[in-house]
Amino acid sequence: MSLVRHAETSRWHHIWHDLVVGDFRDFHFTWAGFLRWSITVVVAFLIALIVTLYFLDWNSVRGPISSYLSHRYGRTIAIGGDLKVDLFRRQPHIAVNDLAIGNPSWLTSQPHGARLDHAEIEFRLWPALFGHLILPRVELDHPDLLLVRLSDGRTNWDHNGSGLTIPPIQNFLLKDGHVEIDDAVRHLKFQGAVSSEEKAGGKGSAFHLDGDGTLNGEKFTATVQGGPLIHVDESKPYAFEAELQVGPSHAIIDGRIDHPFHLGQWGARVEATGKTLSGLYDVTGIPLPATPPYHLNGTLRRDGKFYSVSDLAGAVGKSDLRGTITVDASGPVPDLKGHLTSRVLDLDDLGPLFRGGKTPAETGHMLLPDATLHTARLRQVNGEVDYDADAIVSRDFPLRGLSTHISIQNGMMTLKPLAFSFTQGKLSGAVSIDARKDVPRTKMDARITDIPIEHFIKGSEKPLSGTVEARAQLSGVGASVHKVASSANGTFTAVVPQGAMKKSLAEWMGVNVLSALGLSLSGDQSQTNIRCAVMSFHANNGVLNSQQILFDTEPTRLDGHGDINLRDETLNLSLQGKPKHFQLLHLNAPIKVSGSLSAPQISVDKKPALVQGALGAGLGVLSPFAAILAFVDPGLAKNADCAAILSDAKNQGAPVKASVVRNAPSK
Repeated sequence: MSLVRHAETSRWHHIWHDLVVGDFRDFHFTWAGFLRWSITVVVAFLIALIVTLYFLDWNSVRGPISSYLSHRYGRTIAIGGDLKVDLFRRQPHIAVNDLAIGNPSWLTSQPHGARLDHAEIEFRLWPALFGHLILPRVELDHPDLLLVRLSDGRTNWDHNGSGLTIPPIQNFLLKDGHVEIDDAVRHLKFQGAVSSEEKAGGKGSAFHLDGDGTLNGEKFTATVQGGPLIHVDESKPYAFEAELQVGPSHAIIDGRIDHPFHLGQWGARVEATGKTLSGLYDVTGIPLPATPPYHLNGTLRRDGKFYSVSDLAGAVGKSDLRGTITVDASGPVPDLKGHLTSRVLDLDDLGPLFRGGKTPAETGHMLLPDATLHTARLRQVNGEVDYDADAIVSRDFPLRGLSTHISIQNGMMTLKPLAFSFTQGKLSGAVSIDARKDVPRTKMDARITDIPIEHFIKGSEKPLSGTVEARAQLSGVGASVHKVASSANGTFTAVVPQGAMKKSLAEWMGVNVLSALGLSLSGDQSQTNIRCAVMSFHANNGVLNSQQILFDTEPTRLDGHGDINLRDETLNLSLQGKPKHFQLLHLNAPIKVSGSLSAPQISVDKKPALVQGALGAGLGVLSPFAAILAFVDPGLAKNADCAAILSDAKNQGAPVKASVVRNAPSK
């Protein structure tokens, strides 16, 4: 036996000699030998590693571990307390105290992005060896988390937005957590406390998570609960229920996560209520309009960066709403698409859209509201949405339907077409709001086509008839309807190509006292023709100055001038009627239209009539019959050239048909 051992030793001596001196003549390579040596080295390494890890004082390597993690993730990561690792058990255990994770180098206002007093994690060894992490237990004590996003889009968490994926956790305990969010892109600030635990129930423990705090100054509460985490299976959906309250906005959620806990893929049935849809901006990041109180429900689905709301149904104010919405969040700003419809739209429900959710009493006596519109939010989303209303409830006009396409692209919102249909005629046009700068600019191009003038006259008696054709081309700057109107520039033209009027009203317009008084007292309902009528204004910095005001009937011609001041919403118009036939008793008394847009006042200018009376009194000194001459009008007013007037109005943009211009009467 000693001879064999001596021979083997001699053989290895010769091999070593050949390797050292470079003589390989007696060395023969074999795969079997190489394999034996490889296995020996690996086994020796593993044994050495196991022995080292078993006897390792983990506190002694906190520095190297912190340095490696800091270099790996580009921020300071420090372990200030004890580090204990027990790998030699079926479920290895890691415990760490006083862990601090710093912020990126560009964020110096806050030293830490996350801190926690104590953390314990257990994981299953065998699945972990094959790259599959399962956490039977996670405990976090007093975690403090700060999430920051700057206006340029940089974040201190560098999250790609596809949805956080958390390994399956079978027992999650979170004690006295604190979360702070400062998002400059969405103008969102949140501070709150969060905690979770497994609560015992009739059928075993169940997961429960609570949070409360403030979101942009509004009270925030959240409750999430689900089945026992111990039963979580990645191949089966995990059902959960949640309830959120942000100020007056409230949501009840009944959903499930497709693959626990891949938070980028889940679906839920959501029921939401609140005072105004604009209040959902803090939660969704989508700039929704101000509305009356709402009650909506639908199916919400998330697949990575793609969100969808289907089966949307409910009510906003007195109007019903249904449809679908999708949001693609993969780009720099969310891209929203949707199709919404209403069977019945109550026009009063559009009021808060311009009042910012305020009541008429809160907005004062001004007709045009000065509530600030959140147009800056238009820069935070792109979108294409169609909206249709089958029927409209209106106290003022017999509207029949509404159809519009809303486009938001790079801070520019357009409503085109914007079409209201009446029982007869339509109001159509386009509105654009350029919110790319701090002070938005609004443009409007609206047309009224073939709408009966009777629609604009309240009361059962309609002394006028005919159709109105009009166009308004206006633009202004400001973040409210009132500010836009106060700076408006452009043109407004309205015409009545032809129609009819009560003869008594026509005589009163011409201040033919005897004829008008006689017709009124007798109850005469006869009509006279309206040859044509036109009102044309030029807007300059919020003041509409008249270019032409003309109302031409068979017996009289009414000419006017003046302005409409949109800055203080006042009227200052003067209308002078002239008879086309001899009048024995005609008063020279122009009609004044003054007061506010919300409450206009019609009166008679007494000064010219007093002068006329004084002249009559002077002539009366000569002869009683001479006094009558001051009140006699020979009726020299001429017919207006309606064809030329309507042609000019058409050239200024009024939607007057060419056939109407051709058939209009001339002088």
